[in-house]
Amino acid sequence: MSSERDQNFLFKDKNETRFVLKVSNSKESFEVLDCQNKGLEHLESNTTLNIPKVIPDKNNQRINQVEANKNKHFLRVVSYVEGIPVGDANEPKSSKALYNNMGAFLGLLGKGLRGFSHKGSNHKLLWDVKETESLFDILEFIENQDKRNLAQKTLEYFSKHIRPKLDQVRTQVIHNDMNPDNLLVKASNPQLVSGIIDFGDMVNTPLVNDLAVAAAYQTVKQKDLFVGTCDLLAGYQDEYPLTEAEISLLPALIVNRIAMSLVISEWRASEHPENREYILGSVEKTWTVLKDIVRSEYEHSAKELIDYLKKT
Repeated sequence: MSSERDQNFLFKDKNETRFVLKVSNSKESFEVLDCQNKGLEHLESNTTLNIPKVIPDKNNQRINQVEANKNKHFLRVVSYVEGIPVGDANEPKSSKALYNNMGAFLGLLGKGLRGFSHKGSNHKLLWDVKETESLFDILEFIENQDKRNLAQKTLEYFSKHIRPKLDQVRTQVIHNDMNPDNLLVKASNPQLVSGIIDFGDMVNTPLVNDLAVAAAYQTVKQKDLFVGTCDLLAGYQDEYPLTEAEISLLPALIVNRIAMSLVISEWRASEHPENREYILGSVEKTWTVLKDIVRSEYEHSAKELIDYLKKT
């Protein structure tokens, strides 16, 4: 099965029950993997959300270690979550309903993780919004000067206007990666969320960024910062309301996440030229969306989001 860092293998037992064997990257730490397992178990104990369940071995161990090619790898087994990745599903009858359900699911996920703590949740993760400013160090890997300038402008806006405000909003452990490959919908009705997978980017960071990540993918798809985001936010507010201060940061955090994905992708493509085409994929569309949003001076969207919520 496809994955960015782990190697994942799908198995069936004699009863046709499916499960996933996860072989970690050799650089992954035990603490981080234990945090992911404990987070899943925490959610299983206080929610009914359809997520992977940790399966212990016959000695009741959740993580084992093996050596291969002179590298040590941690092994874990989790249950298989039924559903179709929303990116592969048929278009739903109502995108508005889908986005609303996505937001509600993410709100329940955030609420379920509220109060969960683990020392492995504070590790340094490139995809963590708190690490945005570290991306200045890899801007040089963006070959096109105009694109590099655009990314730099976006990161500078974050550094000056958003970073100081993040210390004033709630932080907790979040999923941090509701993307079209991780969010699952029902085959019979693709506007209904059936579950979520891949807790590999779980981290302790500002709560609002969980929604910003999900909205970033919809912003690129819709080519609009407002379309989709409103319905995601409305669904989220039904389950785990954000404060006005958090909502005011949402548009800039969405744009920041889009910029982060572009900078990291360009860097990874330069590091792995043999996979450059795969890594960059449809990145040109994303660059165009970022350019159009930055040109439109997206700051006013924060007020629009708050006004929208008050009306509804």
